[in-house]
Parts: sequence; C-alpha cells; structure tokens
Amino acid sequence: GGIDGEIVYQRSKKHGVFRVLPVKGASVYGKPVITMPKTRNQRGVYLCEVGTDTAKEILYARMKAEPTPADEATSYAIRFPDDPEIFSQTEAQQLVAEELVEKWEKGKMRLLWDNKKRRNEALDCLVYAYAALRVSVQRWQLDLAVLAKSREEETTRPTLKELAAKLSGGVNGYSR
Repeated sequence: GGIDGEIVYQRSKKHGVFRVLPVKGASVYGKPVITMPKTRNQRGVYLCEVGTDTAKEILYARMKAEPTPADEATSYAIRFPDDPEIFSQTEAQQLVAEELVEKWEKGKMRLLWDNKKRRNEALDCLVYAYAALRVSVQRWQLDLAVLAKSREEETTRPTLKELAAKLSGGVNGYSR
C-alpha cells in the first residue's frame, strides 16, 4: 500500500534524507522499530525498514498505561488531543483496531497483528510517526528534553495579535 515508491525515491533524492526518508514496513516480529542503513540502496536512497510489529507492541503497551493529569510530565506517555475536531471516536477506534493473534503459517505458529477487517489508518500513521521519532533521536540526536523546553518558552512569547499591535506602533504593545 501507500504512495508509488518511485515518487518517494525521486523526492528523497531531490530533497535529501533530512526532508524525505523513504520507509518500508516489515511485519517481522522482533525487528527493531526502525533500521536506517548506513549506505544508499541500488536506487540511490536510504530505504529504512520499520518493524511494524515491534512498534505496535510498544505503542499498545503505552496506550494501556495509567492516565495522568495533562499538565504532569510522564515518560513514555501517549497523549491525544481533547478536541473532537482533531481526535474523534473514529481515530480512537482505528488506533485499537488490531489484535495480536496466533496463526499457523508455513507449519509454524506465529504471532501476527490482525485488524479483523476494521479500519486502522490512524494506527498505521502512529506507527510511522513513532518510527520517525525514533530515527530522529537515534540518527540525528534529537533531544526531546530540549524540544520540550523550547515549547515551554514558546508559551511565554507574545501572541500574534500582540506582535501585530507592537509592529503597528501601538502604545505599550497595544494598538490605538
């Protein structure tokens, strides 16, 4: 599924690995959440493999965690917006659409994620977003503590309305 791979490869070459990182899902139990190769493939891109089974297991475990107040920092917590315009019952149902089931495959019992023919686009998006976060931390040293601190600083900055008033020559930051 997904977009035509050739388009993704072309954009990755054009914009670079920091803007477009092609990924391929790998439903292999125990595979790392994301594996980024050290060299380009024969198509000239860094094609990353996402261990979708591993990511789903981690994300489902985190969704089962006991909720804490929104203003309380919690390690490994997954928080969803309390806004039905952004996160509705539909998205919530899609996030929990899959179940880990045992199936016989090629003479062996395997654990597989099964969506039971339910829509699961939100879960797929969360899996790939989580993989993007992991590769950003592992490969490019994204520091989540620094990112959180910068977000806190943003909340103390003036609003756009206040900035516009100052720029338009308002008195004490407010327009006349």
